[in-house]
Amino acid sequence: MDSAESDAAGALLVGAMWWYSAAVLQPARAGQLRHARLDLLKEPGLAPPRPGLGRSFSAEHSAPVLLGRSTDHDHLVAEFDRMSEAYDAYVRPFSTPIFEEALQALRPLIAADTRVLDAGCGPGRELRRMAACVPDGEVVGVDLAAGMVMSAYRAARAAGLDNTAFVQADVGDLPPAFDGQFDLVYNCLAHHHYPEPLAAATSVRRALRPGGIYAIIDPGPAWYIALSSPLARLADPGWIGFHSPNQFQDLLAKAGFICISWHQLLPGFGLCIGKRPA
Repeated sequence: MDSAESDAAGALLVGAMWWYSAAVLQPARAGQLRHARLDLLKEPGLAPPRPGLGRSFSAEHSAPVLLGRSTDHDHLVAEFDRMSEAYDAYVRPFSTPIFEEALQALRPLIAADTRVLDAGCGPGRELRRMAACVPDGEVVGVDLAAGMVMSAYRAARAAGLDNTAFVQADVGDLPPAFDGQFDLVYNCLAHHHYPEPLAAATSVRRALRPGGIYAIIDPGPAWYIALSSPLARLADPGWIGFHSPNQFQDLLAKAGFICISWHQLLPGFGLCIGKRPA
């Protein structure tokens, strides 16, 4: 696909996302705000460890930590590097209602001192929302695209958020310094870009403290996957593939998680939760 075809496909994808958000996601979320919300604390064993781990990486790293070397998956993020400055504007109308719904569901699992890892932070919009929820904790953003890491860092500093840190890394091969260091790991609309899902889930499990929680926010229902996969395959940079709710739960079980569950958030999108054994 040449650059003109790629740009046209990208415009088609953005248009489809914006239409779906306006026609489906936002009305559905407005309706759900008037009804009982998802209560994750009703799920057996999902109470997070207390107290939270507080701040560490944000105090140690005042600037982004970049790899300085190539990886086997760099080709998957080349387009994200190219569009890092504009990416947030393209996806914000689509991702905002999804993450806001997920954040409401996750709030009972978050305390002021929770240490969080955003595994695939992109330009950092969701990371900034999460950082505001953990004033005595921190959020560490990881992305393989250096351009995204830099964009997320600049946006967080512009917002005055000093409880954030940024690291360029492959989610499937997180730094050893992350081992057992997080209360909560989440990714938002990033999982379908992971080239090795089991390696990513296993790496995330290693980064969690015993009892820590992993939350995946992504498409799931079969009808949505059938409708959206052809467009994603054509136009979504680095797209690998969607998982069904059962596939997500099987994946987390294979990676060694317990207390695994899937919850619908909005039409087409859900939250898969797993816990590292204590």
